Amino acid sequence: MRTQIHLLSRARLATLAMMASAAVAVGAAVPAGASASFAEFYGGYSICGSNCYIQSEGAHTFYYNEALAKGGSPYMACQLTNFGSVNEVTHGYGTCYEYYFGAAYVWARAYNKGGNYYAVIGYATTP
Repeated sequence: MRTQIHLLSRARLATLAMMASAAVAVGAAVPAGASASFAEFYGGYSICGSNCYIQSEGAHTFYYNEALAKGGSPYMACQLTNFGSVNEVTHGYGTCYEYYFGAAYVWARAYNKGGNYYAVIGYATTP
């Protein structure tokens, strides 16, 4: 009887190990970024004040874009765009931010419209 219990315990352990291995395999098969959010800082350097801009490195499903001018309050614009059907823009002095609630891939941009050179940094994030 004791041998049967010992064999039963080994069978259970083997089954649990197999199930754990299967769970790890399934987890590895799901793309890592499938539900993870993404955030990007962009710019951070001086740009001219005659409609010059900084831009995110790539397009993502950004829903929020924010920019800040260092050392002043120039007139600025924040934009989330795909250069087609999406073009969300807001303006501000020294800082600006924009939301986009669609699902398209968009670039994040920040424009300095203040007339003088300012260092501008941007931040964009996905849901």
